[in-house]
Amino acid sequence: MAAVPAQNVKDAELVRRMRAGDESAVAELDANYRARIQLLAMRYVKTPEDAEEIAQDVLMKVYRRIDAFRGDAALSSWIYRITFNTAMSRLRSRRSASHFEVSEHDLTADVEERGGHVRRETPDWSRMADEALLRTQV
Repeated sequence: MAAVPAQNVKDAELVRRMRAGDESAVAELDANYRARIQLLAMRYVKTPEDAEEIAQDVLMKVYRRIDAFRGDAALSSWIYRITFNTAMSRLRSRRSASHFEVSEHDLTADVEERGGHVRRETPDWSRMADEALLRTQV
């Protein structure tokens, strides 16, 4: 019979305590996993600030969703997956937000092309269908 690794025994006890609402278990989770979570997050987001935010998010997700942990794999594997997913989500949201950002250089170049005058056009919304009308036609 193979011996169960000591870390798995510690993690199983940690999971049991978190499920029971033991607040010291949350501090232990933080002490045991924060550094590893941040290190993994840094592979993807590249800034310590973002890695710290991801670590916070992951630790909260683990605590809030501990009942979803089935124990089929090691706790560390589950945390790794949550970390990866959280980092990828942050990158996707940052990428989509960057499509809407306009740099100051772009604005300055646009104004200079017009001889220093800013012309603002009011968008024409008259050709857009009314939402209520669209719902009745579906």
